[in-house]
Amino acid sequence: MQRPTQQIPPAVILGPPAEIDAATRAFCATISSAEPLYVPVDPAAHAKVAYCFDNSVIQAGAQGGEAAYGWAIWRWPGRWFEAEHHAVWRRADGSLVDVTPQLGDPPHTLFLPDPDAVYDPATYRRNVMAPDAGNALAAEYIELVGQRADITDLYWYPGVEVLPLFSAEDQRRIARLDTRMSELRAAMSRDG
Repeated sequence: MQRPTQQIPPAVILGPPAEIDAATRAFCATISSAEPLYVPVDPAAHAKVAYCFDNSVIQAGAQGGEAAYGWAIWRWPGRWFEAEHHAVWRRADGSLVDVTPQLGDPPHTLFLPDPDAVYDPATYRRNVMAPDAGNALAAEYIELVGQRADITDLYWYPGVEVLPLFSAEDQRRIARLDTRMSELRAAMSRDG
């Protein structure tokens, strides 16, 4: 009898920056003129992972306040920064709470407010990435992420939760990119 194998979740490599240092501020300034701030993560009972826009709007409808739009800022120290389009709940008193569960269960999110980044379900916003400390491997990785997104974006349309099957040629192109990206992630993991 074969024993079931235990699935181990992948290691979380990105998290909120440990501090809002000069490098973090410089990255944020390329996206929004607002100041980044730490927002406590307190997942709402109704909240689903990766549904921050819905979660924040539902929370505001139930408790007052509104959704606040901007970017969650993530960092793999020494590798790269990443900004993900994000929403948090702004309570009626003006304080912010991230009501969406986050991978790795961080106590807070680094949130970069951006009044120009209001959620529109018909508009897809890519994550914004930049190498940390001029990391050459990260720069190559980010270039490949962009090439991969150029392919997958062709299949995106409003309301889609799962991309349709890629053409055979696009599957081959993605496979080549994924192989190199995997090699780069492994090399960056060894660097640390």
